[in-house]
Amino acid sequence: MTTSNYFESLTKLKLGRQTTVGPDNQETYITELDAQSTSLCGGDPLVAAVCSDSAVHVYSKGTLLPIGTFQGHSDTLSGARFGKRNPNLLFTSSKDGTVRCWDMRTKRTRASQVYTGIEGNMFTSFDVSCNDSILCAGTQAQGDDAYLIFWDCRSTNLLGAYKESHSDDITQVKFHPTKPASLATGSTDGLVCVFDISQSSEEDALVTTLNSESSVSRIGWCGSNSEYLYCLTHTETILIWDAVESSVLTRFDDVREKLAEGDQCKVDYLVDCFYHSPLKSLVVVGGSFTGDLNLLTVGRERVHKVRSLPTAHSGVVRCLHWDNKSESLITGGEDSMLTIWPGKEPRPRPTSTATTPTSATTPTNPPRMRRAEKRGANAGDDHTEVTKRMQRMKVNHTRSATVK
Repeated sequence: MTTSNYFESLTKLKLGRQTTVGPDNQETYITELDAQSTSLCGGDPLVAAVCSDSAVHVYSKGTLLPIGTFQGHSDTLSGARFGKRNPNLLFTSSKDGTVRCWDMRTKRTRASQVYTGIEGNMFTSFDVSCNDSILCAGTQAQGDDAYLIFWDCRSTNLLGAYKESHSDDITQVKFHPTKPASLATGSTDGLVCVFDISQSSEEDALVTTLNSESSVSRIGWCGSNSEYLYCLTHTETILIWDAVESSVLTRFDDVREKLAEGDQCKVDYLVDCFYHSPLKSLVVVGGSFTGDLNLLTVGRERVHKVRSLPTAHSGVVRCLHWDNKSESLITGGEDSMLTIWPGKEPRPRPTSTATTPTSATTPTNPPRMRRAEKRGANAGDDHTEVTKRMQRMKVNHTRSATVK
């Protein structure tokens, strides 16, 4: 099979719909994206765009028609996540020290739940576990400490905090897609940490610490069983680790130079990665300052350009979201443009009488199981036990959370 045939699904990506977010007379950056994989109401899935105007703008994924704008934070937003089991819930985080939960089925002017941390916390990243039971947010450094704060999603109860593992701003918080007790975090201190949060203390919970030797920009789980971790740094380095063995599988320093040397394409920065499940391949998206995008794949020896996408953006692209089910890509950036890149032709959707709010402005492993796999598997089987353990955590300003 030739390379072009192998990556045929990526070559099928085409420029679809586009829309401009924010007020027409105001430059608005799109900094983060998330999207529903399905809609419980039977309608079109929704896309949430985190913007520099301290609002989350929500659109219909198929049409990019605006659904609503969610405002309530008093400082810069740092992320948005739809619930995994209940995609009607939208969580948002901010440097104002709160994470908020919005119910997409209602026209609320206020968040339905507000999660607060320790005084002085400024949340720079967050995520929700795969079963919607635990919420974790990372903070900007306070002195020599950067906190990971945990809550029970359903009650807003503060469960505990970790503060010994990172020493600088926590830029990434990513729960494992199928194991609710497995958590990975990245920081500007260069470290990527993997935790088993079912354990009774931070020291016991820390499974491994991986050193990128540079400030961490993006991390994520990848592989057919999500057994690997990818990492992008602010110096445009790509790393892939075996999260179970804690070993480096691939490392490419300054991808920009390597692509320029091979005369493959011009890349000024790396946007993010996504794991293409049908291809079983990690795809890196590289961008230029003028808005051009290139799809790259990572091998053991080199980074390979698959294709360039048609010009759709006029500035830096800050974020992306990939949907394996529809094989579609969504991008957003500093030009205020939200862009859909469809792959598969969408199937006709059955007619539904369900309504959506029009405004919310208001709002491959060996047979023998390895150590980390055993811990992850046991921890993921019973999320209730995870919550019970964390509920006994003691939050202390001077030391890590421990179990009483």
